[in-house]
Amino acid sequence: MLLSGAEAAGTGAVSAPGGLGRQWPAAEIQILSAIIVLCIVFSFMFPDSFATTGTLLNMARVAGILLVVAIGQSFALIVGGFDISVGSTMGLVSVVCATLMLSDFGVGTAIALGILTGAAVGLVNGIGIAFFRVTPFVMTLGMLTAARGLADWIANGGTMTGLPRAFAMFGRNMWWGVPSAACIALIVGVIAWLVLQRTRAGLYIYAIGGSLETARVAGVPIVRYQMLAYTICGALAGIAGLMLTSRVGVAQGSLGQGYELLSVATAVIGGVLIGGGVGRLSGVVLGVILITVLTTGLDIAGVNPFVQQMVTGCVLVGAVLVANARSGKVFRLFRNRGEP
Repeated sequence: MLLSGAEAAGTGAVSAPGGLGRQWPAAEIQILSAIIVLCIVFSFMFPDSFATTGTLLNMARVAGILLVVAIGQSFALIVGGFDISVGSTMGLVSVVCATLMLSDFGVGTAIALGILTGAAVGLVNGIGIAFFRVTPFVMTLGMLTAARGLADWIANGGTMTGLPRAFAMFGRNMWWGVPSAACIALIVGVIAWLVLQRTRAGLYIYAIGGSLETARVAGVPIVRYQMLAYTICGALAGIAGLMLTSRVGVAQGSLGQGYELLSVATAVIGGVLIGGGVGRLSGVVLGVILITVLTTGLDIAGVNPFVQQMVTGCVLVGAVLVANARSGKVFRLFRNRGEP
């Protein structure tokens, strides 16, 4: 009953939710083609700087951090909302973890408490949205401001340095010849895929995002799984905050600024539907790679960072337009313009 109801609501292939899937949809093939074209163009334009091992390793580090945030954001999007507080959560977790490590807590303990801090922020968002029915925009906007203020208060508005060397393994060092950030992202991606693909929680998250009323009629505990989705989002933002802190070697409240928009952009470019019910992690991975390759190439080309933001915004809007055109929404809009 639940499966057929979710499918009727337009959630897509709920029987294989969010997974890597057996067949790639056209959108993901197009993204992969764009990635290949960009790599070829940048390699020919900058053979001594783009097509190098150093650049590839740096892109793996950048993409690993962004992918962890984007996967968490995907949970919030698939369940029917979004979380614009993930950047502030990253900054808060950064200073909390640094404070603990500088207070002679062990690195492992500080990392665990930092992740719990991120999960707590996500849980508060989930309670406000699911239980008190605050709109996701208002709730997460309020949390964005509160978390950033708390982070700046803890760090006294400054930068915290002198972190233990052992902390470098969480985002700066190499694991088996691969950047640790990429390895952590791979682990997070596999676990997230298993949750969405192989558990009842994943099915319920898709069902809620696809049709809230259908899920309610089918007996899905909506509040519980909405809270779970936002808690996962907050926890993964916390992990990404720790990875970024480890990579740069300092902690500060503004460390994750900008990731709230990048995470939404990469997820949407990868095919996660704003409004819920549709999304595949394979598409999110491709969206992250596309943005990483694009921004890296523009950096090497010396393009102004403000222009890069404009390009990223255009890519996001273009991806949404292409998705709407594929579903027929754009053509229906033009057909209906002349109707009363």
